Amino acid sequence: MGATIFKSKNILLEQNRNNIWYALLLGSGALIIISASVARISFIKCTLKRFIRIQIRKLFIDSRMRASDNDAFVSYYQNFICHSQKSNNELLGKILQKNYNCAFFADRSISFLSSHRPLTASTEHVGYASIDEFRDQVPLTTFDEYRSYIDRMISGREKNVLTSARLIYFSTSSGTTGKIKLIPVVESYFEHLSKLPFVAYAAIWRSLSPASFPSLQSRPFNLQGGKRSELFQKSQDGIPIGPLTQITSAISLCSTMRKLSSFLNIVSLNIIEQISDFDTSTFIQLTCSLVVPDVNSYTVLFAPGFIHTLKMIENQYEEICHCISSANFNHSTLVRNNISDTKFIAILNRVLDELAIEYGGRPYRLERSDYIRTQCQHFDLPGILPRLWPNLNFVSTTTGGSFSIYKQKIQHYCGEKVPLINQPLYVASEGLLGTSASIHTDEYFLLPTSVFFEFIREEDFHHTQPKTLLLSELEPGNRYELVCTTEAGFVRYRMGDVVTCTRFLSRTKDIIPLPLDPVEVPPIPLVSIAYRLGSLLDVFGEKTSEQHIVNALTRTIDRWRGREISIDLRDFTSYPKLDEFPSRYVIFLELLDEENELDRQKLLQLQHVVDTDVERELCEVNHKYKEFRSSNRLGSIICILVKSGTFATFLHDKLTNDRVSPLQIKPHRMLKNEQHVQFFYDNQISNFN
Repeated sequence: MGATIFKSKNILLEQNRNNIWYALLLGSGALIIISASVARISFIKCTLKRFIRIQIRKLFIDSRMRASDNDAFVSYYQNFICHSQKSNNELLGKILQKNYNCAFFADRSISFLSSHRPLTASTEHVGYASIDEFRDQVPLTTFDEYRSYIDRMISGREKNVLTSARLIYFSTSSGTTGKIKLIPVVESYFEHLSKLPFVAYAAIWRSLSPASFPSLQSRPFNLQGGKRSELFQKSQDGIPIGPLTQITSAISLCSTMRKLSSFLNIVSLNIIEQISDFDTSTFIQLTCSLVVPDVNSYTVLFAPGFIHTLKMIENQYEEICHCISSANFNHSTLVRNNISDTKFIAILNRVLDELAIEYGGRPYRLERSDYIRTQCQHFDLPGILPRLWPNLNFVSTTTGGSFSIYKQKIQHYCGEKVPLINQPLYVASEGLLGTSASIHTDEYFLLPTSVFFEFIREEDFHHTQPKTLLLSELEPGNRYELVCTTEAGFVRYRMGDVVTCTRFLSRTKDIIPLPLDPVEVPPIPLVSIAYRLGSLLDVFGEKTSEQHIVNALTRTIDRWRGREISIDLRDFTSYPKLDEFPSRYVIFLELLDEENELDRQKLLQLQHVVDTDVERELCEVNHKYKEFRSSNRLGSIICILVKSGTFATFLHDKLTNDRVSPLQIKPHRMLKNEQHVQFFYDNQISNFN
């Protein structure tokens, strides 16, 4: 009996031992298979993402943007632009119909168009018989008239204050010309934001060679901004408040767009939102984009930001290359200083590694980083952008108006073959206002389906209630202030944007190729952005605009080059010095030579000529200014040279805050804040001796 039990135990022990060996063998095999498969799994994951990205391109994008008889531009052009005034009138009728019973409208007895009579309107309420009657009876407005209503919307849960439409956001203005404003944004704005970019980019691709249309494997670079939704300030009823450039981060309506863009963009918005420091975010986006060899476009909203990204590549390419070759962002000083979460850095590293896997993994990373380093060692040569990305089709940033001073520098980065295209959409918090009419100029079509437009002639700007013109009444060669009525409840609102009507649309080589239908091109006005009213130097009515100063400075620098003083203008700002008699302009200038600085000899040369040369050229470009100088009502200009990097510091440190994104900051061409004025005085180059 005992022997039998012992034998049974031995058999069980042997079976258990065998089971353990089998388990160890299987486990070891599984570990070997898993270890061997990690790279394979990563490759499969990247391949799947690539497949989804290509399908999204095919299904949702290419068919609408590739030049054809029914692309997004052709459809919008034929249905709306060719009937601009009719489309715009129809929009006004719908806006008044929806909003006429809101508090602002009731307080000011603003009615509706009789052609768009609301079902809820009382019988004694007849409405306006025409748009002319609407303009005669409803006064023009400014933001101050909306401020108390917007305060009510933010501080309480009151509905139908300005609009009956669903509010989704309060957009903060950049504060370029004064106090930051909060502009209500409604759901329809987002609908426009999801559709009209297709119109703009379809227009671009119509203008470029069909062969240049990007391959399905290529990707765009678009510098993004964002933050976590819980970090947004909110109104009492939970409506987020923030810069327009961050609206996608803030609202739930964007969930579908976010999912699509997470596959299309090189770095997903979910990643960008976790990075609070703008320069760190920019570095990460640039590094990831440099991994991708086939970038088809390079877009940054405003020209100063565009140049900032290139300066970052130029100054930090060694760190960028180390990050790429090792797939490790710990080689970045910015990342080490501004991101302490090691788990998040690991996520960033995985993003970098997975981007490279699509092109060959570690061997590709080493090869690509060597290539980037070689190109960046010759950064000053023309065309660094197409050298970094040989398949680049175009670059885009705002180059119109006073941004034109940056154009030559950016064109140097583009080289001769890659076109520099003005920002294809003219966007404001009040609405999407225009879409590009040419890849060669800064002209726009005005979009008749977003806001109702009126226009004030330049000679009438100083009047409180001047007569306005409609879209169909614009004349080439004249400047106008934009007036808009919006779905968010602004009525006959003076925006302060001044545009130039450049010409009427025609079938010329420098205009986007138009469809054959209609054969006869309607008289559609094209406009370019001139300046903001608040940025005007206007002590006695001389109305010196940003463009006047840009032109004067450009002519001055050309004159200096003729004297073999090789100088470029990096940036400028100004203010009227009213505490002297006679009052005069002060212009702060940041200048640089080929070495990105000013040596002592050039400073001495400029000391004796800068004031008189700029003065002479400003008198030539603004005859009103010349008249006031001749009569000594205005004193002569004072030009103050500031240290290299002054404007970059000003934009980054003085203007950025929770309500203003670095992406939306525009140059301040006229200073109104005493602290800002003092900042530039503190940074002047004072020692010429």
